Amino acid sequence: MKKVISVLFIALFFIFAFSGCSSTEVSSNDTTGPTFVDPIKDYDTVDETSADGFIIKAKKYVYGENNAVILSAENQSDKNYTVSINMTYYDDAGNEITQESQLYESFDANWQKYFAFNPGIPFSSYDFTVTTEEYVGECYAQYVEISFGGLSKSMDMSDDLIEKYGDFTKFPTIMATCYKKNSSGYQLKTRYDLVVIDNTGEIFSIVRSGNFILEPHAKGDGYSNFKIKQFLEGELIWPDELKKDVLGIIVLDNVSLYG
Repeated sequence: MKKVISVLFIALFFIFAFSGCSSTEVSSNDTTGPTFVDPIKDYDTVDETSADGFIIKAKKYVYGENNAVILSAENQSDKNYTVSINMTYYDDAGNEITQESQLYESFDANWQKYFAFNPGIPFSSYDFTVTTEEYVGECYAQYVEISFGGLSKSMDMSDDLIEKYGDFTKFPTIMATCYKKNSSGYQLKTRYDLVVIDNTGEIFSIVRSGNFILEPHAKGDGYSNFKIKQFLEGELIWPDELKKDVLGIIVLDNVSLYG
């Protein structure tokens, strides 16, 4: 039976501001995941009334000239669900601008995940509905841990210049690093978004990984780097808003068996 959570948030100010299921047949899996500590402290809205045992939190952010919403969904029940979120955006007069939906098929019992809604437009307010339906099947995301490892200086090529001109010159670049663990004996496939929130409370960048494979019992020494800011002219000048207190929010995609 489906149950729906509906939450309305009207934003007058924009203070800007993202992950298990039980499995069987592999005895070498460590099902004790890390304790969830949420780095986002000032959500716009918090709903703890879902009959399905979910706590839903959402926050509107500034992202360049536009806005985005980061939503945290935490399943505190002992059941697995498919979770669907429909987000609606409004202008200053309360008129609907557009909608978008996201689906996560295998949301594990006692597990938390972020969702990132980035419509590519400015909006004044938003509301959303969360629909849950009990899920029957294997769930693997509980075994995956992606962690933000901070920012660093590097020299790297410009993707645009390579594509347009075949220019492989390396330029000063600010890189974000993320580390990847797999506590199970499964070979798993997934991808994720990294949301970088600067020390002014705005989203500095949202970048997406490609699909990748996590080997069984990967201990976190594997990593991915993402270009956050590149300087095609002059030397690297570190932006003040990235000098300290930078958050990296991981928005994990569906996790599946590989092969």
